[in-house]
Parts: sequence; C-alpha cells; structure tokens
Amino acid sequence: MAFGRLIDRTLLWSSAIGFGILIFDLGFRQNQAIQANLSFFYVGYSVIAFLALSGRIFMKKTERPFRRLAHYITWGMALLFLLAEIAISTKGGTGASNIVFAQWLAGILFFTEFSERLFALQQQLLHPALIFVISFVLLILAGALLLLLPESTNHGISWVDALFTSTSAVCVTGLAVVDTGKEFTRFGQIILLLLIQAGGLGILTFTNLFGFIFRGKTSFQNQLMLKDFINAENIGNTFRTLIKIVLFTLGVEAIGAILVFMQIEEHQIAGTGERVFFAIFHSVSAFCNAGFSTLTNGLYELPIRFEYGVHLVIAFLIIIGGIGYIIVFNYSTYFKNWIIARYNRLMKKKNAGYRRPIISLNTKIVVYTTIILLVFGTVAYFILEYDNTLKEHTTLWGKFVTSFFGSVTPRTAGFNTVNIGAMTPAMLLIYLLLMWIGASPGSTGGGIKTSTFAVGSLNIWQQITGRSRMELWWKEIPPVAARRAFGIISLSLIAVGFSVFFVTIFDPKLDLLPVAFECFSAYGTVGLSMGITPTLTDTSKIILTITMFVGRVSFLTLLIGIIQQIFRQKQKPYRFPEEEIFIT
Repeated sequence: MAFGRLIDRTLLWSSAIGFGILIFDLGFRQNQAIQANLSFFYVGYSVIAFLALSGRIFMKKTERPFRRLAHYITWGMALLFLLAEIAISTKGGTGASNIVFAQWLAGILFFTEFSERLFALQQQLLHPALIFVISFVLLILAGALLLLLPESTNHGISWVDALFTSTSAVCVTGLAVVDTGKEFTRFGQIILLLLIQAGGLGILTFTNLFGFIFRGKTSFQNQLMLKDFINAENIGNTFRTLIKIVLFTLGVEAIGAILVFMQIEEHQIAGTGERVFFAIFHSVSAFCNAGFSTLTNGLYELPIRFEYGVHLVIAFLIIIGGIGYIIVFNYSTYFKNWIIARYNRLMKKKNAGYRRPIISLNTKIVVYTTIILLVFGTVAYFILEYDNTLKEHTTLWGKFVTSFFGSVTPRTAGFNTVNIGAMTPAMLLIYLLLMWIGASPGSTGGGIKTSTFAVGSLNIWQQITGRSRMELWWKEIPPVAARRAFGIISLSLIAVGFSVFFVTIFDPKLDLLPVAFECFSAYGTVGLSMGITPTLTDTSKIILTITMFVGRVSFLTLLIGIIQQIFRQKQKPYRFPEEEIFIT
C-alpha cells in the first residue's frame, strides 16, 4: 500500500511539473539553448513517467481491464518516446524533433491525474452544486493564465481582458473585448477552442468520464450528482449517457465542420489549412452556442456575409447544441422502439417484447417552446427588419435565411450576420426577450431556459383560469417545478438589473439600451453586442465577467451550493399552521 501511494504521488507531482514545463515550452518564446535543455528534461520526465506507470500497472494487476487499458495508453506513449529518442541518439541526432510525443504525454498524463483527483473530490462532503461552480471557476482561472502567455497573443493582453475572454469562452458567451482573429495567435485560438469545448460540455463531463475510466469505479453519491448534472433519466445509465453525450458532441461537430468546409471557397478564405481551422473553430463554437469567430466582424465579414449555406449549417448546429442532449436521446429512443415495433409486427413475431415509444412531457415542452420561439423570432425579424438590415440581401431566400438566423442566434449563440447596432429598437427589444429565455436545460446554451419560461407561462395561465393544478397533455406538472421556475426567473431579473445598474454607474456616457443589451447578452451567455464591449472600463468588464459566470452556472444553483454548504439544514419533520397572505 505504501509503495502504491508513493507511485500515485510520484505520478501526480511529476505530471504537474511536466505540465508546467509544457506550458512554459509552448507559451513562451524559447531560444536554442533553452530548447535543448527542455529536450533533456522531456527525456528525464518520460523515464520517470514510464517507471511510475510500470509500477502502477504491476501493483494493480487485479483492476478492471478497461482501466488497465487506459493506463497502458499513457505507458505506451512514454515507451514510444524513449525508444524514438534512443533510435535518434544512436544516429547522432539530438532528438529535439521528437519532443512532440513527450509534450502529448505531459498533457494527457496531467489531465488524467487531474481528472482522478477532481473525481475523488466529488465524493467528499462538498455540495454537488458547489462542486459544479468550483469546476467553472478553476477552468476560467486556468484559461485566463493560458491567455496571458506571450505565445497566446500578438501584442499582449491585460489580466482583466484575459479574465473576461476566458470567462466568455468557458461560459460559452462570445462577448469579446479584443479581436479574436487578429489579436490571438493560432496557439491562443486553440486555447479558446478548448475552453469553449470544455465550457460547453462542462469540465465535470470530462473529469467524470476520464476519472471513471482511470479509476474503474464510482460511488453512489457521485452517480447521483452526475445524474442531476447531465439530466440523465435514471442513475443506472448515468455513465452510459455521459459517453453518449461526448460521442454525440464530437460527431455532430465533425459533421458540422465538414459541411462548413464544403461551403467555403478559396477566394473567401485563402489556404486549405486556414479553411480547415475556420470550419472546426466555427463548428465547435456554434454547437457549444459560444459565438466566437476568427473573423473581425463575425459572420458579417464580407467573404461570409452572403454565404447562406454556411449560415444555415451554423444555425442548425446552434439549434442542436441548444436543444439539449436528453431531447435528442429521447427522440432517438422513440424512433428506435417505433422501428422495432413495426418490424416485429411486419414479421409477425408474437413473442417479441413490445416497448411503447414514448416522448416525455419535458421533451414536448422543450420542442414546442423552441419551435414557437423560432417561428416568432423569424417572422418578427422579417417584418421589422425588411426595410432595414435586410435591405442588402437582395433575394427573398437571402432575407429568409437572415431572418431565420436572426431568430436562432439570440438564443445564446451570439453569431451575427447583420450589424446589431443598426437594428430597429423594436427588434432589439425582442432580442432582449429571446436572449433572456435562452436555450434548453441540459444543453450547451444559457438563459433561464425554455422549460423555465414555459412552466412560468403555464403557471400564469393556471392562475388566470383558476385551476388548482398545472396540467398539460394529460400530465400534471409538480408544484416544485413551478417554484423552481419562479426562483430562476426572479433571480435572473435581479442579476441583470444589478448588472445594468453598476455598468451605468461606471460607464455613465453609454446609453441605457446598449448597456441593457450587453447585460442581457452576458447573463444569457449570448455574446451579441451593439458594439460597446471593447469601450467598457475595466470595472464594467469585471461586472460583465461576473454576470456571464452567474448566468452560465445559474444564479439559483450558485446560491443553493453556497447556502446549503454553509448551513446544511435538514428537512424539518413538522409543519407550522398556514395563514392567508393578501397578494392583490
């Protein structure tokens, strides 16, 4: 046992040191002498990692095969690097060109060790909501430090701008205080891409997946927390759902990147490599509802402004990412059971078990609310902007696609194909509503969520009609859902109100509408702006940073995690007598 703990500590500290050297190597400009010393370090690091991993594999031979396979991967990387170094050294080379293997080893080993530790932390006494919040804080701070590296930007960046940009990426908002395409190097853009991906799925998704792979087991408490985090239907298929989420995300993003790449031509973006990166970056940014773009003016940039095929691909990526994984899985299960039932009936299999295809009430509410908002937004945009921002789109098809995209993007996506500052005040107010509602629960988007808005509206209808229960499609919505919806709606308005209030104090020269638009965009993790973001003072940027964070983790979740962690109040076994309160 003592030897096993020694191996674990050796791997933990060596992985931390190796990752630190990796960041130093990639993030700072190195001269030839330093690069030669780094090559020798990578050799020593790989030897230590190889020996420690060999000891771990030998000491834990009785572990599950899946976990042993995961350890063999990192062990094999260390072995391949050492063998390659020996082969290069025997031929008189320095081996400097081979350090990419060691760099990958340092990154993967650190991530796996970090995942194990965070996975173990979740089994402690911290409240699940607080763990969720802490994971975003750690990811934001790590992202800000990475963006401060000299190799991340062309001209440097202040710590406030780095924190703002990292928060915007992790919270999949898209508000930018610097030009992503011009100010960030390719290394910095890749960091942004990784932050968007980790923030969209949630860092706990990755740490739980890799933690489970490398630990080979989990606790009941951990499964309960993860079930609520990913909105799994039951605790039994929590990790199966987790794997499906990751594979579904990567698959959709890959398909989206291919479709975007097929729409881009050489005269629009020069160079195959540039087009490939453009397609991957925008596919991930769209699916995660982030809204970041490598173009200065976003999709309003002239090479892409009238490329309606790209707009439609990105719009559907936004919808799929924002509708929620559970909705997609519910429909896939429904169609699978429907096909099986029809096949068994066709083949007259009497003994075949019958599973009735079921679309849950939650799925129906989310889908119908999403469709209503999309149709409403498209029609409103077409009518209100026909003689305004739609003027430059000369064809009816172009006007329709732009109107449809204009209805999709304020639902936490943040891409723009028109000049937002030139829109009519009426459409801007509709944008405020759409940004406030946002995407659906269990998705990559933000806002108060479509189901919250639907339940709140149904609660109003219940009060108007005098019914004692909320009923929809022969199902009853529990009162706790209405109470939670009311709490989320109230807290969101309080958060946005405070944000607007403080920004107007520290930037008094700005008009109220652009400030309100900015704050709604930040809380809804949308990323659209009327052009005031780069002109804000550092204090206002910090206020919007907090607003983005609160909007992404949910104000209610944040308060639940903090208050319940501090007071840990248990449910009282008694009730006090009721007394009527006059409301109207």
